[in-house]
Amino acid sequence: MSLNTAAMAANDPDLQLRVTASVYSEAIANPDLKETQFAANVRLGVVNLTGMFWAVGDAVDQQYEAGVLAGRGSPGHDPDVVTDGAITSAVVANWPEDAGPILP
Repeated sequence: MSLNTAAMAANDPDLQLRVTASVYSEAIANPDLKETQFAANVRLGVVNLTGMFWAVGDAVDQQYEAGVLAGRGSPGHDPDVVTDGAITSAVVANWPEDAGPILP
């Protein structure tokens, strides 16, 4: 794995779509996260997910690189290369903590 691989993963539009889906799913349905300010902002559509793309890209860079080396044309799209579980695990692990009270 290399920084190039992490950068490729973080900037892969297919992987970004899957990360976005995971973030929204957690913001809507995860009982431990859905009451956070970040989740509220996600549901309002006012969050920039670039940091999450990079966090997930870094977390799955080995799987992503294996897909690249195996000649997979779109490793970020293929759930058998980068699993949904790996994405969601990285999303939950990098979920921002609340800085203060939740605003309505």
